[in-house]
Amino acid sequence: MVICIVALVVFGIMGIFSASHRKIAKEAFSCVKRMLTFRPCETGFDDKVRSKVTAKLMKRSERAAGVFYRNFKVISLAFTVVFFVSMAYSAYGLYNLAVLGTCDPANPQNCVFNPGSDPNRVICPYQGLSPNASVATIGNFRNIESASIEAKPAAYFFGTTWCPHCLWERPIFMNVTAKFSGFIDTKAIEIDIEQPPLEMEIFKHYSQEEGKIPVIVIGGKYFRVGSGESLGEETEANVLTAILCKVTNDPISDCSRTEVKQLEAGL
Repeated sequence: MVICIVALVVFGIMGIFSASHRKIAKEAFSCVKRMLTFRPCETGFDDKVRSKVTAKLMKRSERAAGVFYRNFKVISLAFTVVFFVSMAYSAYGLYNLAVLGTCDPANPQNCVFNPGSDPNRVICPYQGLSPNASVATIGNFRNIESASIEAKPAAYFFGTTWCPHCLWERPIFMNVTAKFSGFIDTKAIEIDIEQPPLEMEIFKHYSQEEGKIPVIVIGGKYFRVGSGESLGEETEANVLTAILCKVTNDPISDCSRTEVKQLEAGL
């Protein structure tokens, strides 16, 4: 009778969309109801399932059909256990997704779906990372060594519409990040005309000197306060490319360029 439980769940859902399945769901419900009161199933639902599956197996293999028919109760019990274990695991994943932002908090990269509303919270919670503990790396960027990137990183640019250093940096940042479309989540924030709460929280966390701009944060791990004007446009573009290659595991052809490889080795 254990197969009635699975049938009740499966055909109950399918019955929402199909009248033919509602009849089976109703029969399964009656069977489960009687089973819960320690009474035998009057509909013979288990026997019907066993007969139908055996008949289909007979067309392919008489031996397999015989094994199934003789061991129906054991097979249905195993199937029921697997069904409810998978249901429990799915419920656990949905709970993690709703509460923690990822279905697998231990290994976020294993989760097929991770909401993009706040990638840095999933990848590495910036609140637990101290910019003051960072070390200098390429292009005047700082590296928070304790941070790890295990999923799709976010790349943030914070500036204003009137700051000349921001106006120099922004197009370079946008051109480079555009090459990594699909591998990163790019957000450019002009803080003089928009101040989304989460992004401003990130900006304040990484801006060591309050109000100093521009600020670039990549994956919560690499950040820089100030522009790369002293490096020149070409070198700045290569620095940004090297960092993005590092945090995304070299997904584009630019990552194989010699100058980018040399910079990436210094990260």
